[in-house]
Amino acid sequence: CFATVYAAPAEGMVRWCVKSEKELKKCHDLAANVAGFSCVRRDDSLECIQAIKREEADAITLDGGDIYIAGLHNYNLQPIIAEDYGEDSDTCYYAVAVAKKGTEFGFLDLRGKKSCHTGLGKSAGWNIPIGTLVTVGQIQWAGIEDRPVESAVSDFFNASCAPGANRDSQLCQLCMGDCSRSHNEPYYDYSGAFQCLKDGAGEVAFIKHLTVPAAEKASYELLCKDNTRAPIDSYKTCHLARVPAHAVVSRKDPRLANLIYSKLMAVTNFNLFSSDGYAAKNLMFKDSTQNLVQLPMTTDSFLYLGAEYMSTIRSLTKAQATGVTSRAIKWCAVGHKEKVKCDAWTINSFTDGDSRIECQDAPTVDECIKKIMRKEADAIAVDGGEVFTAGKCGLVPVMVEQYDEVRCSAPGEASSYFAVAVAKRGSGLTWTTLKGKRSCHTGLGRTAGWNIPMGLIHRRTMNCDFTTYFSKGCAPGFEVDSPFCAQCKGSGKSVGGDGSKCKASSEEQYYGYNGAF
Repeated sequence: CFATVYAAPAEGMVRWCVKSEKELKKCHDLAANVAGFSCVRRDDSLECIQAIKREEADAITLDGGDIYIAGLHNYNLQPIIAEDYGEDSDTCYYAVAVAKKGTEFGFLDLRGKKSCHTGLGKSAGWNIPIGTLVTVGQIQWAGIEDRPVESAVSDFFNASCAPGANRDSQLCQLCMGDCSRSHNEPYYDYSGAFQCLKDGAGEVAFIKHLTVPAAEKASYELLCKDNTRAPIDSYKTCHLARVPAHAVVSRKDPRLANLIYSKLMAVTNFNLFSSDGYAAKNLMFKDSTQNLVQLPMTTDSFLYLGAEYMSTIRSLTKAQATGVTSRAIKWCAVGHKEKVKCDAWTINSFTDGDSRIECQDAPTVDECIKKIMRKEADAIAVDGGEVFTAGKCGLVPVMVEQYDEVRCSAPGEASSYFAVAVAKRGSGLTWTTLKGKRSCHTGLGRTAGWNIPMGLIHRRTMNCDFTTYFSKGCAPGFEVDSPFCAQCKGSGKSVGGDGSKCKASSEEQYYGYNGAF
C-alpha cells in the first residue's frame, strides 16, 4: 500500500501526512469528501517533514517547535495556513502551566515535581516551559557543549512524560504507552498531557489555555511566572508565553500553497476541526480551531514564529562559542548598488588589520529584516514605515539619522522631515482632485511615500483598495502585475526581460525619494 507514496502526484492532488492510525482514519474520511486529496502515513512529525521535503507528501499541520525545525535550511519548508482559534486568541494561543487546585506550589517551586509534557520539542509542552525555566535560572544548564538539555530537565523534575524522549530515560517514566511523539502514546499532545495530570501521574502539565474542559476548570489552577496562582480562565494575565498558532507547512511553491488552501476551503459535509468518533483529539487540526487563515507567501518560519519565540528556541540550543568570531558589524545592503557602496565602506573601515564593517545583501528590506532575525546580519537603515515592520519582528531602532549638522555633537531630539504631495505646476491638481490620476510612491509601506498619503486618503474614503482611487502608478514592492507597478521603469535593461521592475530596491529606477520624483 506504500508503493504509491513515492510516485509523482497527479496534477491537482494534495497528499496530507498523518502520524497515527486514528489520524489516518480521519484523513481517509476527509479524502472521501474531497476530490484530489490523499493521505500519507509516517511515524512522527520529523518523518512527515522529511517526506514533504522529498516530495513524498505535500502538507501537515505542525506546532511552533516543529515549524521551527521545518524551516531550517536542510528542509526549507514554510507555513502557508494558520489555525484561527476565534476572538479570544485569533492565530495565537497561550502556553500555560496547570496544577490541581489545593496543591501548594508555584512555578518557581517545580524542582523535584513530576511533569507532564505534550511532547519533546513542542511549543506549549516543552520549548516554552523549559526555555523559561532555563532563562530564569531554575534549570541549571550551560549549553549543548556541556550536556543535552534533556539531561538537565531529568535532573530538575522527579519524573516526567515527554513523548519523543528516549524510552529508557526518566523523561518517559510517567508515560502510559510507547512514549512516542504520536497518538500511540496516550499522554501525547494537549489532551494527553492534561490526562497525565488528571490521572495523578504528574503534578504539573504544560499545555495550551484551551485544553482544560469547561466542566473541570474549577478543579485546576494556572501557575504564574511570579510564583502565584490564578483561575484557568485568567490565562491572558497568567501564562508562560503567547505562542503562534499551529500552521500547515509545505514546500515553498505558491501554486501548491494555493491548491492546498483551496482544497481545504472546498470541504463540505465534514468537520475539519473535530476528532469526535476517532477516540482521540486534535487529529490533523486542533479541535479548538474555528477557521483557517492563508498566510502571505513571503512568510517564512522565522517571521511566523516571531522574535519572542525565536529567543526561547535559541535558549534551548545555546552552544559555547568556538574559535574567533568577527567583531565586525554585518550591515545588510538592499540591492546591487547599496552592496557596492557597502563594500567600499568595508574597505575604508579597516583598523589594525580588521574590518569594522562586513556586508550582507538582500533584494528587499523585508529580506534584510529576515536576515537580522536569523542573526545572518546585524543592522540596516530603514524608513519609519519599515521601522514599524521591523518592530513587529522584534527588532529595535538603535540610531537615528540627523539632518542638522550643528546638532550632531549633542544628544537630543532626532531630526524629522515633512511628508508632501508634489505635482507639476499648471496641472491644476489639488489634494481633493487626485482620484483617477497616476501616482508615484517611494515604496510600499514607506512613510512619506505610502503610509501617510494612503492613510489620509483612507480616512476620507474608508476604502483600502487604492486601485479604485488611483488609475495606476509606481509603488515599488507591489506584485509586478498590480496597477501600482504599471508605471514603474525597472533597471532599464531590455535584454532577457527586466526582473527589477517594481522591486523595492535601487534596482528599480523609480524607487525611493529620487525615484518617485
